[in-house]
Amino acid sequence: MPNFLPLVKAGLHIVATPIGNRGDITLRALDVLQKADLIYCEDTRTSRPLLETFAIKTPLKSLHDHNETALIPEIINKIKAGEKIALISDAGMPLISDPGYKLVKALQDQNLLVTVIPGASAVITAAALSGLPTDRFMFCGFVDTKKLIDFQSIDATLIFYESPHRLIKTLQAMATIFTQRKISVLRELTKLHEEVVWGSITDVLETFSNRDKILGEIVIVLSPPAEIDQPLSTQDIDTALLEAMKSHSLKDACTLVAGTLGLPRKDIYKRALALK
Repeated sequence: MPNFLPLVKAGLHIVATPIGNRGDITLRALDVLQKADLIYCEDTRTSRPLLETFAIKTPLKSLHDHNETALIPEIINKIKAGEKIALISDAGMPLISDPGYKLVKALQDQNLLVTVIPGASAVITAAALSGLPTDRFMFCGFVDTKKLIDFQSIDATLIFYESPHRLIKTLQAMATIFTQRKISVLRELTKLHEEVVWGSITDVLETFSNRDKILGEIVIVLSPPAEIDQPLSTQDIDTALLEAMKSHSLKDACTLVAGTLGLPRKDIYKRALALK
């Protein structure tokens, strides 16, 4: 390794790893992972192949949402004993929609060393590649269609994670709530089949609806409102209801649409009865 790399000290080293292309790992990341006494990761089965690619034999141990709190005393003791601990996620920057916040907070409360080795991040990569404004953006985590209405008035580019099997339903919900917006759906970032589908939400929805299968990790980037999104019209509500009633009972369709649009269920139920 180059001699300009900093000394790896006892403490927690939060290490970014590639989001798809293993060639994106940094020299500092390799140095820390090689010199660490122990690497905590979400899933050893996912992280081990990456380490084997670079002949790194540092021991691995799983740290995830269900055991993070229980592991904190153990990690504190290791660092106090002078050990160098690395934390990685399955891909990208740890703590971004991944475990680690509780651990970092506990170590900082004890005045123990916590540092970051920066690198690949799907959020930042998607923002740069989206073709949408990047002067002000908000990462919103994984999409919850019932809470999308909460983001309607935010004057910033919005970035979401989504799974391929939920993409169509999410775009349908967004088309109703975020009128007159542009959207980028980014798939398989940094990989061989990287793709950016950009345009109006309805156009992007049509593109993906015409596909037999949607594969790969997905990031959705939504433009900020030009002014304020148009208020929902009766036609917008009726369209959402008719679409929901194709695959749901009347009761379930009303619950789904009311939750998605942030409207009273009794009002949605009245519209549904009028449409039936």
